[in-house]
Amino acid sequence: MENNKVLPNEIENILNSIPGVLSSKVVVQDDNIEEMHVMATTERNPKQISRDIQSIMFANFNIDLDHKKISIAQIHHAPTKKSERRIEVEEININVNGSHLKVGVKLQQDGITYTAEDMGLNTTTNSYRVISNTTLKALQQIIKGNYVFATEDVEKISIGKKEVMVVAISVVNYHHEEMLVGTAVVKGDFKETIVRATLDAINRRLTKLLI
Repeated sequence: MENNKVLPNEIENILNSIPGVLSSKVVVQDDNIEEMHVMATTERNPKQISRDIQSIMFANFNIDLDHKKISIAQIHHAPTKKSERRIEVEEININVNGSHLKVGVKLQQDGITYTAEDMGLNTTTNSYRVISNTTLKALQQIIKGNYVFATEDVEKISIGKKEVMVVAISVVNYHHEEMLVGTAVVKGDFKETIVRATLDAINRRLTKLLI
């Protein structure tokens, strides 16, 4: 049911972070999504994009969106050169001491390693956030400018018989706030999956965030 109050601009910002999506427009009437128009490149199958949209809408807004409301127009779009500045995971360490855990994350970019640490209560939900926030602290050393990052939510969802980590990140710069969403399929180590999902959200906006 689509009975949640929806904010078109917030949804559009998240949809625009999906791989292959160039822009989007959400049409809302009486707090219900009536139409969702998406312009995308031809690099991905429109059914894949549609499934991504449905998963994100359910995970972030608890909206079970009917795929018939999603309209996807694809255009030929010259791909940009793959950035050599893409950030990769080098190492993740987690030490548990009673009710607390300490997380260390090492990221690498252009052969340079960036390290960050953080601590928090050792609960399942909080440990997810601590891992993501530690990743953001390492990213803060790489990304220039007056940007502030915060992990809004980390959820594990099931889709296509796979477990997927979904991470929502807020990026604030002066009076502008943007929500970025990253995903990663769980492949054994949930800690690395959370880091990869966090990086997935930021890597999609590197051209904007890196100076």
